[in-house]
Amino acid sequence: DVTRGAGAVVAVLDTGITSHSDLNANILPGYDFITDPAIAGDGNGRDADPSDPGDFDGIYPSSWHGTHVAGTVAAVTNNGVGVAGTAPLAKVVPVRVLGRGGGYDSDIADAVIWASGGTVPGVPANQNPAEVINLSLGGQGTCGNTMQSAINGAVGRGTTLVIAAGNSNANVSGFSPANCADVIAVASNTSTGARSSFSNYGTGITISAPGSGIVSIG
Repeated sequence: DVTRGAGAVVAVLDTGITSHSDLNANILPGYDFITDPAIAGDGNGRDADPSDPGDFDGIYPSSWHGTHVAGTVAAVTNNGVGVAGTAPLAKVVPVRVLGRGGGYDSDIADAVIWASGGTVPGVPANQNPAEVINLSLGGQGTCGNTMQSAINGAVGRGTTLVIAAGNSNANVSGFSPANCADVIAVASNTSTGARSSFSNYGTGITISAPGSGIVSIG
C-alpha cells in the first residue's frame, strides 16, 4: 500500500541467480565474487557472471537460494506467473558469494563494498549501486573487522543492510554478520505472527518478518 519499490535497487548477496520468466525483467548486471573455484563450482573464480550453477556439495541438493530470495524481493506481479515480490517494481543486482559448502567472509565483505558502490581492486565498478543489500546468510561467530569495515563503508555511501538473524534458535549476538553494527537484523515469524521455532532471537533483532513456509519462484 505504501510502495512497490519503483526506482530502488536491491543487491541480493547469495548463491547467484537463475533465469526465470517471473524475475528476468527486474534483474540488473551482477557479479560473481567467489574466489575459490572449488566453492564456485563453475570452473573459475571471480567474474562478471553471477549465474547460479547449483551448490550441490555431494550431500545436500542445490538450494537455488539466491533465486528464491530475489523472487521474494522483486518477482514481477500481475503477469500470471509464479508469485508477486514484496517490491515488484524494484530492480535486483545479483551478487554471487555462496557456493558449494558456503562462502568466505572476505568474499562477502568485498561484495558488500562493491554492491554499495565502493571500489574493489580488480573488479569493474558497479553501475547500479544498491540502496539496499540483502544478506540471507550467516554463521556463528563475532563480527570480524573486515566485515564491519565493509558495512561501515556501505552505510556511509547511503546503503541499508538487511541481514537474516539466523535459523539456529539461538541468540543473534552469536551470529555474523547479523550481529554487526549498523545493520537491520531480521528474525522470522510464522503466519500467525509468532516467532518461527528455528529463528534466532535477542535484543539484537531489529525487526521480524514472515519466514516460515514462504513461497517464491524456483
